[in-house]
Amino acid sequence: MVDPFKKVVFLPDEFSTQLAKDTHKVLGDYSKIKRLRIPGGLREFYPSDLVTTIQRNGELTPEIKTTVRGRDVYVFVSPVVSREGIIVYDANVPIMRACLIADACREAGADRINLVMPHMPYQRQDRRTTDKKTGAEKREPISARLTLSLLQAAGYKQLVTVDPHFQQYKGFIPRGMYTETPTSRVALTSYLQRKFNPEGNLKFGVVSPDFGGGERAEITAKDLESLFLGLCRKRRPRAGVIGDMKVYFEEGIKPSETELAIIYDDIADSCGTMEKCARALKALGIPKIIGVAAHPVFSDGAMERLYAVNLTKELNLEMVVSNSIPLTNPPSNIHVVDISTILGVTLHCITTGHGSLTQDIFDPKRYQKLEQKLKEMQS
Repeated sequence: MVDPFKKVVFLPDEFSTQLAKDTHKVLGDYSKIKRLRIPGGLREFYPSDLVTTIQRNGELTPEIKTTVRGRDVYVFVSPVVSREGIIVYDANVPIMRACLIADACREAGADRINLVMPHMPYQRQDRRTTDKKTGAEKREPISARLTLSLLQAAGYKQLVTVDPHFQQYKGFIPRGMYTETPTSRVALTSYLQRKFNPEGNLKFGVVSPDFGGGERAEITAKDLESLFLGLCRKRRPRAGVIGDMKVYFEEGIKPSETELAIIYDDIADSCGTMEKCARALKALGIPKIIGVAAHPVFSDGAMERLYAVNLTKELNLEMVVSNSIPLTNPPSNIHVVDISTILGVTLHCITTGHGSLTQDIFDPKRYQKLEQKLKEMQS
C-alpha cells in the first residue's frame, strides 16, 4: 500500500534524531492547539529516512530512504561528529554533511529544502580583523558569509538557526535564501526560574560577560523580572587568551546584597570568559553564580574543567545551556534545556504562514502556558 502524500518531511542526521523527533511532536501538537493544519500534511517521523555512510577515505555519502519528490524537506544537522564513540563539536564536517544532504534532496526532486541547524558554525568570523601591532587589516576570509553562500549553492531555500552571534547575521544571507532566527532565551529563563528561584524571593540579577552582550543580558533580566547588574570587561593579550577581568555595576547596585548572579552569554566555548567573570563576581562577595549560554560548544575540555572547579567548591559554578548542540553525558553541574518547543512553533509559523504566533516563544508568560498545554497533551 502506498503511503498518502504528506507535504512536510523531516530528515535528521544521526546526531539530531532526538531534537528532530521532539520538534516533530511539538509541530503536530501545536497545530492541534491552534487548530491550524499544516498545508499538505506532516509525514510521520522516521529516523531511518536518512542514512549517512562514512567511506574508508573519510568521504560522506548520505542516502535518503524515502521519497521526497514534491515535498518540503526539513533537514536537521548538528555541528558535531563522533570520535571514538564520543560526540564532539566540529565546525567543518557538519557543513559538508548539510551540503551533501541538500544535493541528495535536490537530485530526488524535493520541492523546497530547508535547513534546521540550531547552532551555525563560523558566525564569529563576520569581518576581517586588525593586527593589534601594526593596525593593518589582516588578509582573512569573511567565513560567516561564505558558509551561507555554500549552503544556498547546495540547494537550501531557508535556514532556521537559534540565537545568532550578532544581529547583523541576516545581512549575510544571500538573495533567494530566507532565514528564521528564534531565541532560546525564554526556554532558558523559564528553567532558571523553576530550578533556582521557585519561590521568587531570591535577590538576583543578570551580568553580561562582555560589552557586546549587554543588550542581550538586559532583555534576559527583564524576562526574569530581575535586575541587570552590569558588565564584565575583559582584556585579551592575544586571541583566545583572557587577561584581567573587571566588573562594572549599574548605578545603585550593591554586590554584597546580591544572592545570585546569572552570567548570560550566547556561546560557551572554552569558557575562559565565563570562568574569569565568575571569579570576579565571587571576589566581590556574591555567593552563588550560574553561567547561562545558548550554545554549549565546550572546546578544549571546558566541560570537564567546569565540573572540576565546581567539585572542589572553588567557584560553586553551575551552567545552564540549551540542547542546540548535543552533549555526551554532561556532568551534574551542567543543566541542559530542551528547545524543541521553540523550533516546533517556528516551523509551524513557516509551514502555515501565521507569523504572529511566534509571540508564544518570545513572551515568557505565553511560553510557560504553551509548555503546560503541550505537557497535558503528552500525558
